[in-house]
Amino acid sequence: MKTISRFLSILTVLSVMIFSCQKELSFEAGNTTSSDGILQADVTGTCTGVTLGGVYKKDSTLNSSHYVDVTVTVNAAGSYTISTDTLNGYYFRTSGNFTATGPQVVRLNGNGKPLATGTNSFTVNYDSTQCEFSVTVVTGTGGTAAFTLNGAPNACTGATVNGTYTVGTALTSANTAVINVNVTAVGTYSISTTAVNGVVFSATGTFTVAGPQTITLTASGTPVAAGTFTITVTAGGNTCTFILTVSAVAVIDYFPRTPNNNWSYEFDGDPNDSLLRKVISQTITAAGNTYSIFMATVDASFGFDSSGYFRKSGSDYFEWIDMGGYLGYDNSFWLEYNFLKDNLPQGGTWNSVQFTGPVTPPGGSPIMITARFGYKILQKDVSVTVKGVPYPNTIVVEEKLWILNPATSMWEDVSAQTGFYINYYSRNIGLIKQDYDDGAGLLFPLDMRRYAVY
Repeated sequence: MKTISRFLSILTVLSVMIFSCQKELSFEAGNTTSSDGILQADVTGTCTGVTLGGVYKKDSTLNSSHYVDVTVTVNAAGSYTISTDTLNGYYFRTSGNFTATGPQVVRLNGNGKPLATGTNSFTVNYDSTQCEFSVTVVTGTGGTAAFTLNGAPNACTGATVNGTYTVGTALTSANTAVINVNVTAVGTYSISTTAVNGVVFSATGTFTVAGPQTITLTASGTPVAAGTFTITVTAGGNTCTFILTVSAVAVIDYFPRTPNNNWSYEFDGDPNDSLLRKVISQTITAAGNTYSIFMATVDASFGFDSSGYFRKSGSDYFEWIDMGGYLGYDNSFWLEYNFLKDNLPQGGTWNSVQFTGPVTPPGGSPIMITARFGYKILQKDVSVTVKGVPYPNTIVVEEKLWILNPATSMWEDVSAQTGFYINYYSRNIGLIKQDYDDGAGLLFPLDMRRYAVY
């Protein structure tokens, strides 16, 4: 039976990558301690959920008050090193060990000494992902400013909140709050609010003159709930508050799992080569999660076979799968992997959990192979036409297989040997198209002919 999304056996990768040119390498199971995950970023590549600590002064060595907090979604626990490039004489870096998966805030400590004033745009690197944030270096003279917040200790007088705040949508540089202050002594300032509903406002800078002025606080993070929230600003020895309103969004689903949903597909443009896929009412429970059961057939008169177990949590979509059987390992092993994230912008990336097991090539001995899937959003909420039918709000996702090279501890893209997939998910419809590229540019399409989603 034809199936959706099946890579070539991992044995193909072995024969090409290892036995033809790397026989001297030893693939041992001990090389699986590195974590994997993604840095959270918006569509512009700017880090989201960032908090910058400290005032950065020319010719002043950084200390423990200088740091940047970045948000990471951890897919597999293990050791990590997260660092930036070195700009203007200083950089940020940290290392440690993730013991749990999911979103986590990591603090990178500042090192070095800024050599000149101005704004420096740092690139953060973790695993195979990157994002950027900016630091403004001010003159080293003048000390810390003295000022009062207008309206303290009550509502911030004349505060203005800019931008749109929506549940589940990462904030960008357009999300700001402007507050009024009265400066009594010039100098530097640094403000960062505590996180409320997943949102932090912060600003650094220098007052060069005394008197009434404004400060623009930039928001970061992702709102987690709708409603009205009080943001407290503490600076200059006093506090004031302003109100933040977060809007709800309609429930959206790019892989609907309601019982009786069904989709008909055509392989390779051949009307006689088809696949019918449907959701049944029964579910399964595995590893504490409940999954909808998909069934499929190439001919209804032959009956249906299982076509996968799926669930959705927030913006993440998961499949429970026998990964050992799926990729051609020696042994069967079941796990859950995240095949779609609908909250990432175009260009967003993530990795599945990593998995390790023995593979025995023909005539060889078992080799421990660690692999994972790597994903990238090629297009977000675009209109895609399949067999003459336009499907708006479609996410286009690239799916590739990566293998961990034990000699370098680096992940290697092996899609040239295994091929890779381009998957098309339409909002509230599901998978409308899937293209398999054999790695040499030859495409094998799967196109939807019709659907019924309830």
